[in-house]
Amino acid sequence: MTEERKQKLRQLLCEAMENLEIRPLSSNSSQSPSMDVHNYRRRLQQRWTFYSESPIAILMNYNSLTYNPLTYNPHIVSETIKSKLLDFIREEFARFIHEEKILPASFFLIGGFFDGLSIGFPIDRLLDQLMKIAIARGIEEAVLVFDRGTEETHGFFQDLVLLEGIKLKTEIQMFEGIRLLPLPNSTSELLYYLPGASYSGPENFFSGKTLLVIDYFVSPILHKPLQISTIQEYGDQINSTFRIKVNSKDFANFKIDDFPLNLLCQALSLACHSAVRISFDTTFLAEDKLYNLSHGVGGGGNWHFRPPGNVTEAGQHQIDEAKRLFNILINLDSSTVKKLQIPIDRWIKSAANKDFIDKIIDLGIALEALYLFDRDGNSELSFQFRLRASWYLGRDKADREMLIDEFKAIYTLRSKAVHIGELPQTVKIRKGESVPISEFIPKVQDLCRQSIIKILEAGEFPDWNSLILGAESL
Repeated sequence: MTEERKQKLRQLLCEAMENLEIRPLSSNSSQSPSMDVHNYRRRLQQRWTFYSESPIAILMNYNSLTYNPLTYNPHIVSETIKSKLLDFIREEFARFIHEEKILPASFFLIGGFFDGLSIGFPIDRLLDQLMKIAIARGIEEAVLVFDRGTEETHGFFQDLVLLEGIKLKTEIQMFEGIRLLPLPNSTSELLYYLPGASYSGPENFFSGKTLLVIDYFVSPILHKPLQISTIQEYGDQINSTFRIKVNSKDFANFKIDDFPLNLLCQALSLACHSAVRISFDTTFLAEDKLYNLSHGVGGGGNWHFRPPGNVTEAGQHQIDEAKRLFNILINLDSSTVKKLQIPIDRWIKSAANKDFIDKIIDLGIALEALYLFDRDGNSELSFQFRLRASWYLGRDKADREMLIDEFKAIYTLRSKAVHIGELPQTVKIRKGESVPISEFIPKVQDLCRQSIIKILEAGEFPDWNSLILGAESL
């Protein structure tokens, strides 16, 4: 905007501030009297600072009444001043407005409404947001933000992903734009670090969990409303209108729906010897952005309630290993990644399960998917299984002989678990040698993990005919 236009906006905002009431959003205003402007300013400032500095708070407040406590909105009493401000918006944002509606990025990020004809928000909502910024940040900041809104091509938001299975002592940046934040041991400790937060979920839900924060940018921040007639058109057009990517040089080509979060969890699981899984994920968009017209900080969320599993403490070494494995996974041939999904997922499931029978079934499926993926049923599967595994993992003749015995025991245990539903207390590995089942299963998990990582590092599954003694056939 020109300096003259900025000065006009300053004057209009000054006049609006002098003719302002803070009214309840509810239509039944008799039950909720108007709020004092100074009190509203204080609440806005506290809320915006609280969420912008502590995005963890949205996780805690997701199911509580304080998640969206701003049940009041600024109202310009003078219709003349309001009309002048709306006209000013229409003039400056003309290219984004159609039939008194404007489509902000927040519609896509954290929600909007669909009326069957066009999608977007009434421009009154943009005026409300501008007035909130003027109230909380001052008129000069509101003018600056408005001016940027006419020129800026992109904005920023975050994905917040609550991970279970690993715990950190300090914040660790995995990649540019992707970091891990440690959570305190209990809800009460978390509340101590987040004054004013509330939480109504299970006690100690956050204990032993880690927050994964992924920074994204969205472009554009404002767009002309889309004209649609079907839900399919809605999905197609909204996805093609807003471009969303990870705010990182490493992942500049990854859009929000393409980012392989499952592969990142797999890499963390393998590196940390733990079942790293998602407990909750949501979108975080700061409320003080001009293009956030959705009256909220988050776009809903997805909960994944599971029985509590084991928690592994991870440090820089484990995270560096996870980065290495993740880079391998995202650059691996797609067919190899696909073949590895069953082994990795079953290995993670075995790490999460507490029951030995479930563990050995999962590990048996994982190992058979690794070593027998190309075999149809025949009477020599057990032999092929232990022969391939011992040759692939063994360092020398003696090591392979020991591995043959161990993989034979694994195959037998898996069969008993599936067909009988029972496991012995001890496992006979070779003549004169038995070990408790509680010691053998961690050994099986480690052998499975070694197998997965070796295939990852090789970039492909082995050619069994070439591997085993150079034989032409098995």
